[in-house]
Amino acid sequence: IEEHPNEEPKYHCQHGPRECQLNILHGCILKKLPPKKAFSVVACLMKNFRTSFEQCMEGHESFQSSVVNCSQGQQGAKLFKEFANETDNVHRPLPFVPTIVADEPYDYYDQNDWLQHFDRKFRERFEAKFVIQL
Repeated sequence: IEEHPNEEPKYHCQHGPRECQLNILHGCILKKLPPKKAFSVVACLMKNFRTSFEQCMEGHESFQSSVVNCSQGQQGAKLFKEFANETDNVHRPLPFVPTIVADEPYDYYDQNDWLQHFDRKFRERFEAKFVIQL
């Protein structure tokens, strides 16, 4: 993130502006939807770079305008900055993309396990932390 006084922040993502837009959208989904719904929508969007937001929001339409407004406004920009700062705090620069960390110190040697078993590992960690069944 590049920030200069009296200017809108400029975001730089590894895969370009579309990835930044999707990162903002993911943050707003996580903020606006209940955890179970947010997980399914973000998982849908992550499956294919070209999957449409509307397609992934099927069954969750009542949240759609709230998520869109968030992603196009200051709240989305604020969430993006918060998540970018969290990423910087993991390791700068990231040694491997995608890097996955779940509320614990970064472990380079654990990355392959996360990549191979992401759904299971994420659900286990999420459910243990928030005492919510996904």
